[in-house]
Formats: sequence, structure tokens, C-alpha cells
Amino acid sequence: MTEFVNVFSDVKNFKIEFKVSTIGKFKSKSKYSGIYKYKFVKNIFKKIIDLTVNEAKPETKIKGLKITGYPHVSRFFEYKEIVENHPDASHVLLTDVRDVFFQRNPFKNLSKGLFVGMENPDFTIGTEQYNQKWILDAYGESFYNLAKDEQVSCSGVTIGDHESIKVYINKMIEEFCKQPYQKMSNRIYDQAMHNKLLITNELSEITRCQPFESIIVTLGLYPIEQISINDQGFIINRNQEIIPIGHQHDRHLELIQLCDNYIGK
Repeated sequence: MTEFVNVFSDVKNFKIEFKVSTIGKFKSKSKYSGIYKYKFVKNIFKKIIDLTVNEAKPETKIKGLKITGYPHVSRFFEYKEIVENHPDASHVLLTDVRDVFFQRNPFKNLSKGLFVGMENPDFTIGTEQYNQKWILDAYGESFYNLAKDEQVSCSGVTIGDHESIKVYINKMIEEFCKQPYQKMSNRIYDQAMHNKLLITNELSEITRCQPFESIIVTLGLYPIEQISINDQGFIINRNQEIIPIGHQHDRHLELIQLCDNYIGK
């Protein structure tokens, strides 16, 4: 965790709290200890949990999805608990882990509102195959036709003030609960709901963080030759400034090495 300590060292009362998550155990292929390593036991527990879910009662869907859903979905229920248990936090960052690294403190001079990462603007929901599939699956052809020309926002990194993040989390959970439980418990996406909220203007004070023009650069859909790196090995924006948050760097071998070198400093 050296990377996190170094980047956030100037934050007042900085500390990292670790919480062992329970999400994803019914879906993970990892070898957990105890009953979770036995697939048939997990299947039995899932069937029991499924029986407790009532489509007309969102609270039962929430309890079920938190346990049986994929982490892409079930993480939002833990987000909700953590944010509600820390009302004194001024700002909150919701982030993926494997493919995110920090080059500067992203909270520095951060204003109010919600900041979401945008993908390469050369791609739209209609031309990027995964987002096209997710939107169609979640909301059908009618909404897809409305959304297909929109730029894709990635749900992997979202940052904002405490209240904006809390509203966003609750809106995402509402969207999950609008879907049939059996369907949502077997889907690996949250990004369809994330983009739907943006496209339908259901969130206020939104800043769309364009790549190389903001505090978030979402790299996955960019060819490596379009990614600028300075002499120190940091990814920089169009003004030659270091970008605080790098996301999806692991789509490029060159950036994986850059990140490894950075963490090792």
C-alpha cells in the first residue's frame, strides 16, 4: 500500500482502513477457505437466498444481490454502508483496484459535485461493443436508440463530495432493483446503469472528466501512441500536467511497466 500512503500523505488525518469484504464469494473462482470453496454448497445457499427475494420488495432484492451478485453490482451495497458510516468525510472516491493508479492527490482543490471518468470520445455507446451489449440487455432497444450516440462514461472511477456520492450510490441501487433479481444476480455490469443516469440527467452537478483534460484519464480505448508520458514517467494531459488518476492502464504492456516502476520508487 506504499503507493496510497505516498500519494495521500498530505491529507490531514490520513489513514487507511481495511475492511474484509464479503462480496463476490458466490461468484469468485478463487479457492476460499471454509464452505465457500465447495461449489455445490454455494449453489444450495444461493437457492435458499433466492427464495427470500420478493420482486415487489426492493429491500429483499438488496439483501440477495449483496450476497449473490457479482462484485460489479454488490460493491454498491458496501459503498452505501461505508459512506453512511463516515458522515464526516468531505469527499469520497469510488474506484476499481486492479487497473487504477494515482500520480497525484485527486482530492486536492476538488470542488463539490460528482466527477465521472469518460472514455475515448471517438467511441460511443453504439460503437463500443461491450457498452452496446450492456445497454441493450438492461434497458432494451428503445433506450439504446436514445443512447447510442452518447459518449461512454466508465463506472470504474467516480469521485465527489460526500452528499453527491451518497445520492449517486442510492440511484445506482435503485436502478439495480428495477431489474429482475434473477437477471441482475447474473450480470457483470454496473456501467449500463451508470450511463443511463448520466444520459437521463438524473444526477445533478456532474463533471464529465474528459481524458487528458481532467483529473481522470481512462486509457483503455486509446492506442499507446496517443498517450503522453513525461521525462519522469508520468502520464500527462494536453498542458503537460500530471494527471492525478490513471485508469485502465493494464490494457497496455508499456503502461503496466510504467506503473510498476512508479510504485517501486
